[in-house]
Amino acid sequence: MKIRSVLIIDDDGWLAGEFSRRLTQAGFVVSLAQNALEGIDAVDTYHPDAIILDIFMPGPNGIVLLHELRSHSDLAHVPVIVCTNSAADIPKGNLTKYGVTTVLDKVSMHPDDIVAAVRKALT
Repeated sequence: MKIRSVLIIDDDGWLAGEFSRRLTQAGFVVSLAQNALEGIDAVDTYHPDAIILDIFMPGPNGIVLLHELRSHSDLAHVPVIVCTNSAADIPKGNLTKYGVTTVLDKVSMHPDDIVAAVRKALT
């Protein structure tokens, strides 16, 4: 069985670390990036099976990164899970057109929800 990899792109270091710990315990290989620019480089380096993405980050935001990901045919299939503080403020239609599989609100979610969301995205 292939070990699946997940890239977490989030400027919240504590939460990214918590997600990483839980995903690693669940058997995933996890890579981290702190912003969209690092995320683009990390996608090219690690070729993740799934991406967890914050939308509101300093510099280029997550929407810019989504557009970049979907403009490359070799990355268009990678499922993206958006996890943000302001999920209610994001028009879901905008995310659906970029292939976002799940939107999680950091405020109301439990950290274990991320493992379930990744598993669902990879099935």
